[in-house]
Amino acid sequence: MLADVVANIDPIAVGKSDRERGMPVCTASVEFSARGYRALLGWVQLVREPDAVAPFTADPFDLFADSTAPFAWYGVRPVLFDAPSRWREGPVQWEAHSFLTIGPWDVDPRLVVPLVGFAWGYSQQSLTGGLRLSPVELLGSADWDGHRSYLAENYPAWTFGEGEHLTSH
Repeated sequence: MLADVVANIDPIAVGKSDRERGMPVCTASVEFSARGYRALLGWVQLVREPDAVAPFTADPFDLFADSTAPFAWYGVRPVLFDAPSRWREGPVQWEAHSFLTIGPWDVDPRLVVPLVGFAWGYSQQSLTGGLRLSPVELLGSADWDGHRSYLAENYPAWTFGEGEHLTSH
């Protein structure tokens, strides 16, 4: 997995408005030797919004916000792409936990097992400045396991395996 978080220097090119110049853009790609159905992977992303009641909530792609699946991106070796921007008065602290997952079809097609996870985000002092991108940090099994009860409650048709298989690379 290769994850990169950079400042958005060309918002129009990535489908955002010029107002988002300087905001973070995250791209994560994966090489995976499996083929066909065995190469189907999903990104589960949870975010901690400023002033949110829950610590982390699911962050589905807007087009699929009503989906009953927990994935923000899904497909054959899917690329995670996100370019968040939250406009609020005062300081903003935004954090994402992004997990690349696999569904072991032989066991249960609705089982979600994490392969690797990372944290990223940004903080901003005000609407006019002080933006700081957070570095990408690998997440471990305790991070995934900390989200499992939320995921199970919000996606009851799915089972979320333990994070014991999370890799550190």
